[in-house]
Amino acid sequence: MRFVPTPPTPFQEAYARFFPPIRAKCRRLLGSSADAEEVAQEAFVRLWQAGTSGPELGHDSDVRTVMAWLYRTCTRLAIDALRRRLRSPRPEPASDSEDRLPCAVALEDSMAARSAILALHARVPGEELEAVILCRVDGLAHAEAAEVLDVSERTVRRLLERFDAGAARWRKEFTS
Repeated sequence: MRFVPTPPTPFQEAYARFFPPIRAKCRRLLGSSADAEEVAQEAFVRLWQAGTSGPELGHDSDVRTVMAWLYRTCTRLAIDALRRRLRSPRPEPASDSEDRLPCAVALEDSMAARSAILALHARVPGEELEAVILCRVDGLAHAEAAEVLDVSERTVRRLLERFDAGAARWRKEFTS
């Protein structure tokens, strides 16, 4: 009897292709490999559960649509994780050597962005915060962020403008 491997399912292909960049994005936002792994896994659990109501998976599927869906989902899950962390702070791991691995964003920039996100999470509406994270932390263009958020580019620009106006007010509050 000869062993004939079964081809991977569309979900397995999506997981193999998209899990590493989704986990890296979560690690930049959360600063912990363990938390990033958990959030990235949850995003894929939701992709699995979404079934036909989620993005179409398979050879003919639009890669950008799948990635946008995963980016939107993991960004929201990461924001929720940061909020939970603020409500019930736990000590950060003393040494997580995997967290020191280089990624697309410099560690100092990632740490500064994460601190800013933690400080702003209570002041900034969710959709606005998502737009800021996607454009200013992840470096997506307005068109890419619009696709991830499933809104127009104009809406992304307005969300960023609102954020900037709010940030200017907060700076005045802190300097006064």
